[in-house]
Amino acid sequence: MLQSYLNANLLSLTDDGDFKKLKKSADDIAKKLAKTKAKIVSYTLSAIDPDISVDNIDIMEVKEIIIKNWSTFATNAKDTPLTYIRAVMLEALNSLSTDINQSLLIWFASRNIVQYHNLIGKEKEIIVSFLAETGNEVTQKANKEWALSNNDPLSKISCELKEISAYGINKETLQKYLEDASGPHNEHGESNFDSPNPYWPNSANNWSYKFAPRAAKGIKTAIDPSLKAIATVVNENKNIIQNSLNKILEQVHKEVSNRNKSLQLRSELLWWKEAKYSSSTDRSYNELDGNILGIVLAHDYSCFIPEIYPKSVDYFFKETYNGLKGDAEQELVLEDFLKTVIKHAEELKSIVREGDALICKSTLMDFIKGLLWNKTNLLQFEELVGIPLDIKLSSSELMVWLFHDIQLSKILNMK
Repeated sequence: MLQSYLNANLLSLTDDGDFKKLKKSADDIAKKLAKTKAKIVSYTLSAIDPDISVDNIDIMEVKEIIIKNWSTFATNAKDTPLTYIRAVMLEALNSLSTDINQSLLIWFASRNIVQYHNLIGKEKEIIVSFLAETGNEVTQKANKEWALSNNDPLSKISCELKEISAYGINKETLQKYLEDASGPHNEHGESNFDSPNPYWPNSANNWSYKFAPRAAKGIKTAIDPSLKAIATVVNENKNIIQNSLNKILEQVHKEVSNRNKSLQLRSELLWWKEAKYSSSTDRSYNELDGNILGIVLAHDYSCFIPEIYPKSVDYFFKETYNGLKGDAEQELVLEDFLKTVIKHAEELKSIVREGDALICKSTLMDFIKGLLWNKTNLLQFEELVGIPLDIKLSSSELMVWLFHDIQLSKILNMK
């Protein structure tokens, strides 16, 4: 991101060392952000806002880090320090976006609000491109996880089995044992081991009693090493084949499990849409005041939807909301909507839980929480959310925005 800003002449650097100092600052910030999910959201909202105040807490934090690495920063960037600071923040966020869990936070925090910021020219291209790339990566993963069938072939698994070599019997050893089993000595008048057969074959029963155990011992001693070597190779090959089969079975099980989950979720969503029942209020959606229907619907819908999902989920929500509204798409002024929320505060408190006090940058849904629980007021909206109150948008667009913010809150609260 820093290089993109530099290429677009949005940063004025004549010394490579200064660029390295900004990059070092971004790396330091990325390490810090990786430890706190809420900070990733706050920094994202601050970084994409060209009209952010210099007194914003996130901006001040980043400025201090830059000055630690570049002591003359204030002098060198005196005309456009905010641009430098936001570029460093975006560089840090770009580093974090390689992790799908962190890119989810960046994407959900920015995807709705960015279009209402006063971004222009090359900077708009840079930021929109970065966010679009982040969103595409999330969408690709979501499409794969939600697919009813995986068209990807199973990973090819090959195994190389060990060859069983010819393990021959030691003829010389076997012969020596049989010589000792046959009589007191061999043709050279010598015994091979400690206890040869004390009888010759003409001693009838006495000879046979001594021959059998000695011959058996000799045969076993000669054959055992060969059988053991063969068994070792066979067992190793069995383990190789078993491990390969386990890998294939794991792949099949994962695909079948994901498919079943996807089918089950689709069935639950269709049932929910047809039943028109709100579990959070224990009432039919048709019984709810139309002014709060969207917030309740967004809350209930989020209970079904996992953190990563394809774009079609947003469209399903829009159609469900429009079907319940039963009228043409409405255009809302954001300020009017928020005033309606305040009027229905007591009713909404039962499903919108109290959140932490708003200190820095806030999502739209978090600001609504602040309104409901008297932690903030409409006069703080532009400072905390970063967009004007007079923005107009369709009712379904607004409800999808709130759904995204609720999803973001769910991700933030996950351990």
